[in-house]
Amino acid sequence: MTSTLPQPFPRLAPAKGSTNPAIRLFGMRFIVDQGALELLAEFLAVLCSDKRIEGGQTLAGPLPDLSVLSAWPHGAHLQYQVQTKLNLKLFSFLSASRLDGRHPAHIAHYQRLAKRLQDCVDAADGTPAQTVDWLEELLRGFQGAGLTRAWCAQTFFPISTALLTRETIWGVSAARREKVTDWDQLLDNHALFFSTTRRDFLARGGELLYLQLCNALRTDTTMLGAFVDRLRSVEQASISAAEADPSQLWECLNAGFEALGRPQSPAFDRLIDLIENLDPETHRALNQADGRDQGWLSCEWCPEEGWPEGYLFAVELARVLQATLDPVERIEVLTTGCCLQVLRSLSAQSARYAGLPLTGAPLGYCWLFAPAEGASRPLRLASQRNLQVVLGRIQKALRAPALEANAHGDTKPVETLYREADSKYGHKLFLALGKRLGLIIPKRGAGARFAMTEDVLRYLVLALLRPGERCTYDSFLNRLYLHYGIAIEGDLLSEAARWSDLPPTASIQPGRGSWPADALRAGGFLVQLSDACAVVRNTYAPDERSNEGGGR
Repeated sequence: MTSTLPQPFPRLAPAKGSTNPAIRLFGMRFIVDQGALELLAEFLAVLCSDKRIEGGQTLAGPLPDLSVLSAWPHGAHLQYQVQTKLNLKLFSFLSASRLDGRHPAHIAHYQRLAKRLQDCVDAADGTPAQTVDWLEELLRGFQGAGLTRAWCAQTFFPISTALLTRETIWGVSAARREKVTDWDQLLDNHALFFSTTRRDFLARGGELLYLQLCNALRTDTTMLGAFVDRLRSVEQASISAAEADPSQLWECLNAGFEALGRPQSPAFDRLIDLIENLDPETHRALNQADGRDQGWLSCEWCPEEGWPEGYLFAVELARVLQATLDPVERIEVLTTGCCLQVLRSLSAQSARYAGLPLTGAPLGYCWLFAPAEGASRPLRLASQRNLQVVLGRIQKALRAPALEANAHGDTKPVETLYREADSKYGHKLFLALGKRLGLIIPKRGAGARFAMTEDVLRYLVLALLRPGERCTYDSFLNRLYLHYGIAIEGDLLSEAARWSDLPPTASIQPGRGSWPADALRAGGFLVQLSDACAVVRNTYAPDERSNEGGGR
């Protein structure tokens, strides 16, 4: 058990909210209101935007150089710039947004944008008005998260970096109070009517994931080497020589992120720019570099001691980025990976502070899985018990003495802070995000437990094996346990049962015909070589040649 407060990375002065036990424990911040797609969209916005360390020069590339990471000055935030693109959102989402979120000034400006776009159209088929309707339908197809919100608070499906935008919240009360009648009035005081500094839905979770990568890549090489040796002692090929070297891992990640940020369709990106600049004055007003932050958003911090889960996340992303996937599939896979990283981070950090016995898994916790359908009653009950233990340890970790003492420094009552911690940032966040991912079932009602989904299983194959790599079925189960504490069958399932205060009886073991093997086989990832040997393969290789040895 750790008896002191978590050290932040970067080393920043305590921010507003740092007295909340969950924010102090897990970082600033994962929150229940931020959805799965918005986690990824915010993560990509940091990756693909101009960045700087507060007060410094703009950094080149998706990730800061290792020399920059190792010399990060105390008290300096990571900052990044991302455009608002209000014209684009208005054109794409207004017609499909909530009626009470459409002000007459919005409708008038939308009509003005549509007319200007018609003037740009030279239609071979149909009229310019029909072409504009088709374009609106096209962009509406990239509607991502927040369908029930006002149009400006919605998020695009981030298929292109051109669709990454800053969060914007419509000030409906301010517009009513000021009796706004036209768009020019909104622009004259746009900071009052369109807030771009609130963090309601892009709530810093994606920023925290980015900081976890930076924190892991700057970790002391001796500590990192000892952690890698521990992984290899269980599964020798689990980490390759290149993945164990921070400089090579950095290069692989940087190259993968650069490829991810390149335009998939330059014509599509030009269309986005055209629509956003139909009204240059709006674009200029909302994106001008004025005010205290000069147009920069500031990231906060992640727990420095969480570098092991950050390192595993970096290794997994490097593999996923090398895999051959179509653009939509890659976004879906990365969304799953970001959600799993949040759940892993909550579990691992709680294991450090709960003051209870740790499991033999490297991150100190277990997730005990059962099949979604057809699970035996003992196995189903064991998985339910395991989930209760995971949630209970998150609650217990938040009540570590150092965190409780720190909470007394706030003006709010400690009981209020703990209610917020549990409901917004703690075990209820874990439960809500797990249910959104399908990793925890059922979504409603009693008996919640861990279950595997096709999407999660596909991500795990992509993340635990390098493209084209193959390993035995038992080796794959070991990697699940090393990276995520996931136990499915055999000795690892028995250890997960013991960690959950359950007897490791034979009744919880899968019966004849292993359900995980069946799920892998159905996905095309498992080949049965003989009755005694099955091989799991990552089939998303760039070419047909496979990396038999599992290392570079």
